[in-house]
Amino acid sequence: MQSGNTSVSRLQSGAAARPRPGRPGIQLEDVLGAADALVAEGIKPTIERVRMRLGGGSPNTVSAHLDEWFARLPARLVGMQAPPAAPRDDDAPLSVVQAAQQFWDVARREADQVQVQKTEATRRELELERSALALKEADLKQREASFEQARVKLDEALASSKQAVEAMQAQMHSQQQESARMLSASEAEVRRLRKAHEEAVASKEALREKSAMELLARQRAAEEAEERHLAQERRLLSEIDRERMATRQANVELAKEQKARAADAEAAQGAQATAWQALQAEKSAHREAAAAWSRQHQEAQLELATLRERAAGAEQRTTDLASQLQRQQDQADREIAQLREIQAATAAALRQLEARREGEEKPQAARARKSSK
Repeated sequence: MQSGNTSVSRLQSGAAARPRPGRPGIQLEDVLGAADALVAEGIKPTIERVRMRLGGGSPNTVSAHLDEWFARLPARLVGMQAPPAAPRDDDAPLSVVQAAQQFWDVARREADQVQVQKTEATRRELELERSALALKEADLKQREASFEQARVKLDEALASSKQAVEAMQAQMHSQQQESARMLSASEAEVRRLRKAHEEAVASKEALREKSAMELLARQRAAEEAEERHLAQERRLLSEIDRERMATRQANVELAKEQKARAADAEAAQGAQATAWQALQAEKSAHREAAAAWSRQHQEAQLELATLRERAAGAEQRTTDLASQLQRQQDQADREIAQLREIQAATAAALRQLEARREGEEKPQAARARKSSK
């Protein structure tokens, strides 16, 4: 009963201990006295009411001291509920005790209601968090399945890209082999044509030398035949002159032999005609040989021109094949570069998906551990 009396006396003394406005600071005893005074008047103490009672003060300071007043209130009320003893002069009035008891009951019911509300709010918050976690888990599972499908598609695309690269490399290798084979064949053809050209040139030179030698020989033979013909003609003319002189000198004496001389003259003329015909035949043969050599020379020129055209065509085909091979090589290099870029982009996308998946799995695992705790 002594503690109850002490509490009531503190309530009474606190009601009278009002600080004057303009005090430098609010102390704990000031707040405790103001709260007791408000309870004695049947008013629930709050921060604003205590500050109005005190005439000011920091809300934070008043709040801390008021929490201390509420913390001490149960022990004070328990002391008030002790068995009554003989009343003394300094005991608190029954109305104050009843008001304090009523305030304590109201405060306890409000505290219980607040605790129930907090518990219900906590339970609803936990249910909402669980629902959100379930939704997030389902979303994560769906995204994981989507990521798995995307990863499978990317793996298939990567495998397809690798197969395309391998096929392209095989095709390029076969094209390179075919181009090398065609280039080797072209080089062999060029060598063969060059050899044929050299042989044709050598044959032409040999034919020209042979024709020149034959022409020279025929010219010499013609000159010799002409010289023989001229010598024979001179000889015949000399003989004719001698015969004519002898005829004129011995016209009388040769009258009997006139027929014989005439026959000899006719024979000489026939021989001369024969020699002339032989000379003409040799000249005709020489002209035919010269014409034949000219024809052979023209044929050799035509054959040489044909060989030159074939060599030029072979060199042009070699140049075209080399250009085509270079274009195919450039095209293959560009396609390989594109396939490598696609492969690098695919690998980067896979790494991003795996990093994103790991980044989402870590918070999920943390939340799972937190919820299990």
